[in-house]
Amino acid sequence: MKFMGKAVVAVAAVGLAAGSAIGAGTANAAELHGAIAFSVEDWSYGTSVNAGSRGEAIDEAMANCSYGGISDCAVLVAWSDGCGALVYRNDAGDDVAVGSGAGRDRASALREAYSSLSRVYPRAMLANVGSADLSATAINDVICTANA
Repeated sequence: MKFMGKAVVAVAAVGLAAGSAIGAGTANAAELHGAIAFSVEDWSYGTSVNAGSRGEAIDEAMANCSYGGISDCAVLVAWSDGCGALVYRNDAGDDVAVGSGAGRDRASALREAYSSLSRVYPRAMLANVGSADLSATAINDVICTANA
């Protein structure tokens, strides 16, 4: 999936995070996994959700990102039983950056993504306090496993 033209990029990736199961499930409930891979060169990304294992989720996200011969994809975030988010900022022409995060629900995944983006673009933290317009950031994608 492509969401912006090529640009000078600073990629901020949060460490691989694992969400926790929500609600009362059985001890044998199957975990569901997701991942987001990103290409700095092509400024595109690939996702996976509801995979049976972490490895399957990563493989699917990488395949979706590298569709069409893109060769520089890297996994930004992978999680289980929760959500993953990809956010970006672009308020100064070619000076853009992305951040990613994961959490047990949409809100916590977005908090983590804005936090990772703030490592290279401190104003991104304003989005966590309800000032997305002032932070010059935007949500690109939030995906959740079926059990989140």
